[in-house]
Amino acid sequence: MNQDGLVAALEMKQVGKRFPGTIAVDSVDFEVYAGEVHALVGENGAGKSTLMKMLAGSFNDYTGEILINGETVDLHTPSMAMKHGVGMIYQELSLADPISIAENIVAGHLPRRGVFVDRAALAAEAKRLMSIVGLDLDPDLPIEEISQHEAQLVEIAKVLGTSPSILVMDEPTSALSRDEVERLFAIIDSLRKRGLAIVYISHHLPEVFRIADRVTVMRDGKRVATRDVASLTREEIVQMMVGRSVKEFYSRAERSIGEVRYRVKDLSRWGFFHHVDLEARVGEILGICGLSGAGRSELARVLVGLDAADEGTMELDGTLLGGSGMAYYLARGIAYLTEDRKSEGLALRLSMEDNILSSIVPRLRRGLRYDKRLGRTTVEALVKGLSIYPTDPAVTMANFSGGNQQKVLLAKWLAGGPRVLILDEPTRGVDIGAKVIIHEAIEKLAGAGNTVILISSDLPELVGLADRVLIMRQGRFVREMTYEQCTEESLLLAANGEESA
Repeated sequence: MNQDGLVAALEMKQVGKRFPGTIAVDSVDFEVYAGEVHALVGENGAGKSTLMKMLAGSFNDYTGEILINGETVDLHTPSMAMKHGVGMIYQELSLADPISIAENIVAGHLPRRGVFVDRAALAAEAKRLMSIVGLDLDPDLPIEEISQHEAQLVEIAKVLGTSPSILVMDEPTSALSRDEVERLFAIIDSLRKRGLAIVYISHHLPEVFRIADRVTVMRDGKRVATRDVASLTREEIVQMMVGRSVKEFYSRAERSIGEVRYRVKDLSRWGFFHHVDLEARVGEILGICGLSGAGRSELARVLVGLDAADEGTMELDGTLLGGSGMAYYLARGIAYLTEDRKSEGLALRLSMEDNILSSIVPRLRRGLRYDKRLGRTTVEALVKGLSIYPTDPAVTMANFSGGNQQKVLLAKWLAGGPRVLILDEPTRGVDIGAKVIIHEAIEKLAGAGNTVILISSDLPELVGLADRVLIMRQGRFVREMTYEQCTEESLLLAANGEESA
C-alpha cells in the first residue's frame, strides 16, 4: 500500500532464487501499481530477468511472498501466472512464423463451433486485439510475411488476449527504429491509461526517462533503490547500477602494443552497421561496447567471414583480405568465439577432445588419415591451463556446466594459436571463478603478441581488460576511450548517447 492508501497491483516481498553456486535474486522487494510504468534496470547478471521469471511462473522453488491486488498467490507455473493476470513480452518473440497472425494471437484459446475452429470469431477477436495496438493488417497473413515491428505488435496483442492486469516488457525496443519506438510508447501510454501495471525492462536509459513513472535499480541480485524517475538524473541511475570502481579487481598486465594488425576501412553491412573504421594492434585488447541492437555481433560475423560486407575493406598485417567464408579467415589466423556457445559454438553430443580439436583438424593427419592422438598434448595443456572440469577428454559436452562449456569453447580457438581472436560475450552466464580464468587467458593471449577484439556487455570486463574501447551506437562507432578514460559510468552513458560530466 502506498502513501495514498492504494493497494499495489503487484507486490513481491523478500523474494529470492538460488541456483547452484549463486544467489540470483537475494531478498528483493518490488511493487507496481495499476496505471504505472515501473522501469527495472541493472547490468547483465543483476537479477532482473530472474526476478521477472519468478513472476512468470518459471520457478517452483522461489522464496518470499508474491501478492497480486493484495492477495498472496503461488506462481509456480506459467499457467498459474497467466491465471492471476501476469502477461510477459520477452525480447525473443514467441510467435510461430508459418501460421497466421490471427492463429498466433488467439493461440491456446481458439474459438470453436462444435469440434471446428470458428474462423469468423477467430478473425474478429484477432482484429479487436490488433486494434488495441494500432495494427491494421489482414489477420490471415502468416507471421513470416510481416516486419519485425509488426511482429512485435502481434506479440503484444497476443499477450493482451489473455486479459493481463500486469504486463512485463523485456527490452521491447531492441529491434525497432526510432519511429517504431515512438509508436510503441504511444501504445504503452494507452495501456497505462487502461489501468495496466507495466514493468519495463531496458538498458536504454533515455527510454526509462521517456516512459517510466518509477525505476528500480538492481545490482548483484539485490534491489539497490526504487525512486521516482523525475527525481533522478541519468548519471545517478548509472552510479546506482555500477556501485563502485572495478579496475582494482582486474590484474591488468602492462603490455607492449605494436603496429596495426587488423585494419577495417569504411565497412558496411546495410541494415546492421555502416561506414565502420577499426584498427586493432599487435598485443592489444580492443573492446567494443554497445547496447543491444547496436550492431556489435553483426560486425564480428563480417570480421570473420561468416557474413559478407556490402562495402569496405579488411586488411591483416597490411595484406588485403579478399576471400570469403570462415575457413578462409581461420586459415589466416582470425578466429571467432560466438556468443551462443550451445547452438553455434560447441557440438554438445561430441566429446570435449573432439570439440577442442575441431579447429585444427588439418594439422592432425598421418598421411590422409585423421589422428586425434596427435592433438592430445594440446588438449591436456588447455584443460590444465583453463582448469576445465571434468578433465576426462572423452566426456561429452552436454555433461559439462555452462562455465566449463565456455572454457572448452575458448580452448577450441586457443588450440590454433590465433593471431586475431574475436570474443563475443566470452563470460556471459558463467560464475566468477570461470570468469577469472577466462580473463587470465585473454590477458595471456594478448601478452604473447596476439590481437584480441573483446565484444562485451559486461562493463567491468571492458573497463578492467581493454586497452581501448570503441562505443557502438545504431550501427556506427560514436566514440573511442582509452584505458585511462574508461569507467563503467562513461561507457554506459556513451552507449546511451550521453556524455559523462
